Amino acid sequence: MADIPETRRAVQIHGDGSVTVEEVPMPDLGPKEVIVKTEVSLISAGTECGGLAGRRASPIECDPRCTGYAVAGTVVALGEEAEEFEIGQRVIGMAAECYNHADYNVGHPMVTVPIPEGVSFEDAVMVCLAGTSLQAVRRLDPKLGQFYAVVGQGLVGQFADQLIGLSGGRVAAIDLDDRRLQVALDHGAEIAINPTEEDLTEALIEWADGVGIDGSMLAYGGRGDEVMQQLSNASLKAPDGHQVGSMVVVGGITAEIRMPVPFGNMDIKPSSRTGPGYHDPLYHQGEDYPRAYVRWTTRRNFRELLRRVADGSFVVGDLISHRFEFENAADAYNMIVEGSEWSLGVIITY
Repeated sequence: MADIPETRRAVQIHGDGSVTVEEVPMPDLGPKEVIVKTEVSLISAGTECGGLAGRRASPIECDPRCTGYAVAGTVVALGEEAEEFEIGQRVIGMAAECYNHADYNVGHPMVTVPIPEGVSFEDAVMVCLAGTSLQAVRRLDPKLGQFYAVVGQGLVGQFADQLIGLSGGRVAAIDLDDRRLQVALDHGAEIAINPTEEDLTEALIEWADGVGIDGSMLAYGGRGDEVMQQLSNASLKAPDGHQVGSMVVVGGITAEIRMPVPFGNMDIKPSSRTGPGYHDPLYHQGEDYPRAYVRWTTRRNFRELLRRVADGSFVVGDLISHRFEFENAADAYNMIVEGSEWSLGVIITY
């Protein structure tokens, strides 16, 4: 620990919605943990920035807190039982409990994953958020040749488009932003629909062989009532008239919907985080879930995504729209919250 400072620089969120970079205490290093010197971190526009506008309009009294949960960097120190890792090893780290927008982080072993050779720090850090998309796609369970609609073309939706395609599904990208729709088309979406320009239900049914889609995903935040009903109306229907298929909700949706008739026999599934184990403190410290019973954990999802980035089948780097230096992190948050510029992937460089 001789070369590790007693304090670290970290992004702080305040009760009035302001963002600063401050000196804060360095967390203790546990026996199985590692210290990672950050190279880049990824801002989650939804999770991190969603509440900032509200705080700025109606400030609250609270202590400042660290934010962020997606980091790529280099291992610079090891706990006495951290046998899996090496000094100088490149890794990603994903968990709000231990990985923040900070120049140093103390990472838990099961949410710290080695970066394959040939994958850049910037590409690797994008995998952290893509884990959320992969968990949602696993919940959707796409099949070869079937039709799927992804509503919301932020990073989670963009990643989901590609992952459904890798599973053999056909993808309709849906958003109100034509620029994001073009990005989706450039990365494998078969069609793009802006619901302000055409009827969503009619467009989906026409695309899906005139009979309806097999599944859908909601990957945005806000009201979901109308969209969920439109997706239900666009879904395949059994001979008795009941809708079938799956609808996965991975965004922060609020909806008041009438059940069951308007959704027939559809499976409506929420999807949270990056896979089993994400918030389990015992898992974080090395108690893995048996592969025979839990095939895809958080860590296994990350490993698979990194493998796909390495072989070129999963493209993430060109979804980065902005890079901000660490000391200018407040400018990044202001841009996202205020919508002063079009953005997609926003990373902080150290």
